[in-house]
Amino acid sequence: LNNLLQGPYFSEVSLAEIAQELDARERALMLSQGMTADAARFMAEASGNVALDGNFSIQVLSEALHRAHDLSLDDTRHADRRAVLSAPEAEHGFVLNRSAHWYCLRKLDGTWWELNSSAANPRRLSDFSLSATLGGLAADGWSVLVVRGSDGSRRPLPPPMPRDYAPSPFADAWVDTSRPRPEDGPGLIYAPGGLARSPDKPKFEAFSGGGQALGGSGGGGDGSGGGGEAEQLARALAMSWDLAHRERLLARLPAEPTAGGARVLIRLPDGSRQQRRFTADATVQAVVDFAAAELAGTGASASHPAASWALVSQYPPLKLLFGADGTLQQQQTLGADTLQAAGLVPSAQLHVAKA
Repeated sequence: LNNLLQGPYFSEVSLAEIAQELDARERALMLSQGMTADAARFMAEASGNVALDGNFSIQVLSEALHRAHDLSLDDTRHADRRAVLSAPEAEHGFVLNRSAHWYCLRKLDGTWWELNSSAANPRRLSDFSLSATLGGLAADGWSVLVVRGSDGSRRPLPPPMPRDYAPSPFADAWVDTSRPRPEDGPGLIYAPGGLARSPDKPKFEAFSGGGQALGGSGGGGDGSGGGGEAEQLARALAMSWDLAHRERLLARLPAEPTAGGARVLIRLPDGSRQQRRFTADATVQAVVDFAAAELAGTGASASHPAASWALVSQYPPLKLLFGADGTLQQQQTLGADTLQAAGLVPSAQLHVAKA
């Protein structure tokens, strides 16, 4: 967030306070119908908004931006934001995430910069590079979040703080457009005081484990996950199918109401949670489509393409069996086809597991 805004706006403490507030809201929501089995299970779980290693959820980051600068983080996979990636240069910033790694892209004085803590320096991007980078990340399973105003409008981000006033270690990650880095010295950066120096080594190495390449040797590790060329190709095709299928499932979801209806929270097998609103008369198939789409986003259906999955709620009692393609195979409810009839209004928590 500080890289995105180019200023020391947030600390671990301020984000942890927001995480605690969100945790309290979620607990209140789960307890709104009493201490059900789902509520008891939820209360026993660790926070979904801050991990012990210091990683915060997207909800925390979004809430922090909203409070401080009236900004929002919108997922470009959502129906009303898919057009963003066709003309990303019209935006002002992006936040990118996969697993525990976050970084951002920001426009400053008409120029795009990649601000990645696993790199020594910010990297300048052309409009073509911006589009290619975002397209490649989206295809590779990254979450691409566009930074917009809270009202959904495109809005310039706050001006950067001059690097001279930036406390270490933030200064080296900021782009001071009033004193750009020398084009003839890509290995040099300006330190506070204006003296050029060699860049420090990255503070940590992202993706430092063994890598894999289609049709080639791995980048280290013990080789236990590599497989032959045919196996790697099959895995890549499965992941590609996952991403394409996720888009198809999201495209057929009904429009999301801004208020009312059913607020559905789904816990996925990897422990992540996804939340969405549906109208009260939406079908349970719509919730299955949502669950299957988010499951595809985690790569679980590529890992288990033939598996059947169960979407389960303890209270109200509901169990939906579906395939990786979202096909509803079996419905065990109280004979209800809509969320209202199934008792999922105004809110419900369900979890996905292999059937």
